[in-house]
This record gives sequence, structure tokens and C-alpha cells, in this order.
Amino acid sequence: MTEKAGEHVMTMSTLEAKVASQARPSDALRHLGVGDISRAAVLVVLLIAGQAITPSFLSLANIHVILLAVAAIGIMAYGMTLVVITGEIDLSIAGVAILSCIAGGLLIPTGSAALVIGATLLTGLAIGLINGILVAALGVPSLITTLGMLGISRALANIFSGGQALYPEPIAAYLWLGRGDLAGIPLPVVLLVVLGAAAIALTRYSIFGRALYATGGNVKAAALSGINVVGVRAAVFGISGACAALAGMLESARLSYINPAGFEGMELSVLAVTVLGGAALSGGSGSIIGTVVAALIIGIVNNLLNQLGVSIYLQQVVTAAVILAVVLPGMWQRGIAK
Repeated sequence: MTEKAGEHVMTMSTLEAKVASQARPSDALRHLGVGDISRAAVLVVLLIAGQAITPSFLSLANIHVILLAVAAIGIMAYGMTLVVITGEIDLSIAGVAILSCIAGGLLIPTGSAALVIGATLLTGLAIGLINGILVAALGVPSLITTLGMLGISRALANIFSGGQALYPEPIAAYLWLGRGDLAGIPLPVVLLVVLGAAAIALTRYSIFGRALYATGGNVKAAALSGINVVGVRAAVFGISGACAALAGMLESARLSYINPAGFEGMELSVLAVTVLGGAALSGGSGSIIGTVVAALIIGIVNNLLNQLGVSIYLQQVVTAAVILAVVLPGMWQRGIAK
């Protein structure tokens, strides 16, 4: 009995050590890999090229334009990054964003900013948790779950709104979210930075962050070590839903209307930013800093191409080429490591 007990302790110790090594985003955070270097290099090259081509590219006004353009997609990508780190995927975010905004928008006649904003965020959180329960507790694949939720959310948004746009002008505080500023910095940009800092702290320095990487790296070992993998997975989907709702609200406030057909295809753009930022769809890797850099790269490319008058179709080709240029070195490095 003693020997068996000893073997059991050794087995658990080995599993815990394995999970701990996966839970720490070790090399990805302490050392720069090929992917990190390529992202940083592409960002620097784009900034230099942009300024060389367009003298006003690095002007304060244009920087504001770029940051505002990436704020919503960046906030959505924070949530997506957490989901992907656990080895799952969330394709419902665009639908969640618009349904959440419609749910809040239906309360505009009350004149209460707290009700409108609260309903928007709570709807996003609730839908995200439903996704999480279906995936984590019931075992439905996240691709199927979130793709289905995308369609359901879009349909419900049109049903509840009657297919008509909602206008939040009576709620000044709502509009301020998308158009206001703090110390001259647009509020969406402030939220992008603050939430980014919070997400970095969460993934790097918290027990929950270690659990994310452990769950994505080896879910069985994580469960055996005592991590509540069901709770972790459900939580990241809830966070993703709340991020989608917030991002949708910021965009709707900036545009001053809530379009039930809005955010078409945004889920793919957010996923592209997440993967470009270094998150592997297989789980266990990824970082918020990488996601931020990736969002900036996409924003800068789009801004520069717009200033050059490049057609939208060619922009898509160029953007895809940039993504491949950044992602392939990291994939090559992971292949060599295997």
C-alpha cells in the first residue's frame, strides 16, 4: 500500500509539474520568439514606410484615427485570445455584439443610461456563458456551438428590432462611450489600453491565467492537477461575450445608431488578429501583447492603404499577405520545436 501510495504521489507530482510548466507562458513571455520578432519588425517597417509615403501618417490626428479603428476589434480580440488559449474558438462574437446592443437599445425609451449600458453588457455576458456551458459542461464542440450562436444572435437581433436600426441620441452617456475622451484621448482607446493591461495582468500574474495555459496545453493533466477546467472554459466564453458586447456598444455609440445587420464578418477579422498575435488554435499559447501588436499592424495597413486609395479588394489581398508574413515564421519555429 505504501509503495502504491508513493507511486500515486509521484504521478500527481509529475502531472502538477507538467501543468505548472504549461500554465506559465514561459518562453512566450520571457523570451522573444521568431513570431514576436517578426511582428515587431513588421510594425516598425509599416510605421517607417507609412511616414515615408505619407508625411502626415504619424500625425496625432492620424494616430487617433488608427487607434479608434482598432479599438473595437482589439477589445473583441482580447476575449477571443483567452478562448483560443484554452484550445477553443468563439465565432459568435459579431452576433453577440449586435444582439447585446439591440437588447440595450430597446431600453432607450426609458432614458436611463445605466439600464441601456447594463443590459448591453449583461446580455453579452449571458450569451457568452451559454456558449461556455454548452462547450465545457455538455461537450459540444466550440466551432459548432459558436457558429450556431452567431446565426441565432443575428436572427434574434433582427426579430427584436423589427429589422430597423435603433438610435441612441437621447442617451448622452451612451454616445459619450464612443465619442467622448479623457484628457484628449478618445474613450474607446482608453478602454482598449486599460482592458489590455488588465488582460495582461490576468494571463501573466494570476492563478486563473496559469489555469488558462494549462487547460489549453493539456486538459486532462490540468483536470488531474485540480484545475476546474469546466469553470475555466465557461469563464473565458463569458469574458469573450462581455468583450463583444462592449466593443459593439463602443462602435454603435461612435456611429450613433445600432444596426441589426452590423458587424458582418467581424468574427473572422478578430480571429485573424488573434492568430496574427501568436495564439495557436490548438491551445496553450498566445499573449495579449501579441494581440495588441497584431491589431495595430492590421489597423496601420488598412489606414495606409485607404490613404493611398487602394481598392477594398486589393486591401484584403495585402492584409492577408501581411498576416502570412508574420504568422508563417512562428509556425515554422513551432514545427522545428516539435
